[in-house]
Amino acid sequence: MQNDALYINLNEILNYISIEVGERPTGSENNMKVERFVANYFKQQGFAVELQRFDSPDFKAEGAELTYKGESIPVKPSYYTKECNVTAAYVTVGTVGELKRSNMTGKVAVLHSDLTGEQLMPKSFPFYNPERHQEIIQLLEEKQPAAIITVTERDESVFEDGDFLIPSVYVKKNDGEILLESEGELHLVINAKKEESEGANVIARLNPEMKRRIVITAHMDTKMETPGALDNATGIAILLLLSRLIEPENIDFCLELLLLNGEDYYSIPGQRAYMDTYLKTPEDILCAINCDGVGLKDSPTTVMFMEDERQLDKQMKDRLQEDANLMVIDPWPMGDHMLFALEGVPVIAFTSKGIFQLLDTVIHTEKDTVDLIDPKKVIQVVRTLEEMVKNE
Repeated sequence: MQNDALYINLNEILNYISIEVGERPTGSENNMKVERFVANYFKQQGFAVELQRFDSPDFKAEGAELTYKGESIPVKPSYYTKECNVTAAYVTVGTVGELKRSNMTGKVAVLHSDLTGEQLMPKSFPFYNPERHQEIIQLLEEKQPAAIITVTERDESVFEDGDFLIPSVYVKKNDGEILLESEGELHLVINAKKEESEGANVIARLNPEMKRRIVITAHMDTKMETPGALDNATGIAILLLLSRLIEPENIDFCLELLLLNGEDYYSIPGQRAYMDTYLKTPEDILCAINCDGVGLKDSPTTVMFMEDERQLDKQMKDRLQEDANLMVIDPWPMGDHMLFALEGVPVIAFTSKGIFQLLDTVIHTEKDTVDLIDPKKVIQVVRTLEEMVKNE
C-alpha cells in the first residue's frame, strides 16, 4: 500500500477519534463509540476480533460551587469524586505531620503545600504506589473529613480515585489562598454521579490459532476533558493502519493488535482483565510493543527496550537501533508495556522525545489536539512495525 493512502486514512482516523468523538474515558458512551469503530475496522482487514468486556463505572462530574464569606471561589470536582452538599468549618493542613495532628472529622479539610505537590496514586493501583501516597490516603480516611479542598500550584486534580470515597475538589493557589489566610465556615456543593457501565479491550488477531505471538498494543481511552490526540489517538491509528499491511501468509506466528482500555482510568480495569486472562503463559509472547504518545511535531520519535532473562531478537533490535528516524532512550516504567515487562516478556516502546514534560501542560488537557501531530512520524512508525513483523 502506498503512503499516500495511509496518510489519507490516518487523517480520517485521527479526525474521527480525536475531533468527532473527543474525550473517551473508559465506560463512557464516547469510549464505546471508539470500541465499535476499531473493532469494525479490524474485522474489515480480516482479523479475528474479541471484545474482552469488564465492569467500568462511568463517573460524571457536572461542576462544583464553593462559597466563603458570601463570595464564590472557583473550584473543579476531582476526577471520580462523590457528590456532596456540605456547610461546615474548615481546617488547613499542609504537611503529613499536620495531618496526623489535625482534628477534621466532620469538617472540610483544605490541603495545600506539601500535600498537594503531586497527584496521589489511586490506593489500589498495582504498579506504582509510593508509601507516602498511601499514608496520606489512609490518614484522610481515618480522620473522616466531610469533604476535601486541594489548593494546587497547577490546575490539576490531586485525587483521581473512584475507590476514595471522600468528596473533593481542587482550586488554583491564586484563588484558594484566601482560605489559607483565614478561617471560618464554608459551603461546598459537588454535582457528580456514578453510573454502572462497562468497557472492553479490543483484541485483533491474525493467525489466532498459532501459539507463539507478537503483541502490539496501544491504549484507547483518555482522561476526562481531553481530546487525546497524542494520548493516544496516534497509537490507535498506528495499530489500525498496520492491520492493513499484514497478511496471514506474511507471518508464521499470531499477530495480536491489542487496544487496551483503561490506562487513564484510576483502576486500569482493561489492563487487569487482560493480565488475568492472557498473561498466564507469558513464554508464548515473543515480544510486546507499546505505542503511546507517538507523532509530536518537532520532536524525535523515541524507542526503548526492556529485557530480562529473555532477550529481544538481535536483528530486530539492531535494526531499530540503527534506524535514523528513531532515538534510543532509557526505559520508562510507565505505560501498558509494563504489564508484559513484569512477566518477563521482552518489551519495545515507542513515544516522542519530551512527551513526559508535557503531561501537566498539554497531555491530559484540552490542548492535546491533532494540531500537535506530525503525520509523517506516525507513518514512519507504522512502516517500522510492518518491517519488524514481516522480518520476524
